[in-house]
Amino acid sequence: MTSQRKIEGGAAASLISHPPLQARSLLDPRLKACGTGLRETEDMTPPGEESADLRFGPGKLRYFVMRLPHRPPSIAAMTRHLQSTQCLSSAEGLPFWMLLAPPDTKGPTLNADAAWLLKVMPGEGLKLHIGTWHAGPYFPAKSALFFNLELADTYKNDHETLPLSKPLKVILS
Repeated sequence: MTSQRKIEGGAAASLISHPPLQARSLLDPRLKACGTGLRETEDMTPPGEESADLRFGPGKLRYFVMRLPHRPPSIAAMTRHLQSTQCLSSAEGLPFWMLLAPPDTKGPTLNADAAWLLKVMPGEGLKLHIGTWHAGPYFPAKSALFFNLELADTYKNDHETLPLSKPLKVILS
């Protein structure tokens, strides 16, 4: 399917040859292969499926408030981490979007058809399984703050990025 979609600022994007990616919620069954949706639970609730099963390789953990600049909604590559899980949530209580693909998606070029768009709502968070391919977070503001839990050296020693078979454009709605 070929379509012409609007991107930020109202300008028309060039013709793209994929169906528009529709953002899905934490309840989408595809999330089970990619991570865990973190939603509100009562204090003292025993761990269950809604809890993040954290795994970290050798090294120190880093939990920090990360400021990110706005990223254009055109995605040409995805990244994964093979030594640790990663947890993200908005530090400002705003929605954000992530492009995800399951860890078993193989390279050297990633099949763009394996990727799907997740919308994380205010008050929710996301734990990515080890090896989950991801791009984002994406958001409409000029910048945004995120709580991030990962290894302290993730971006030096545990960071694999591969190109997508075709660039994807996403609409943040």
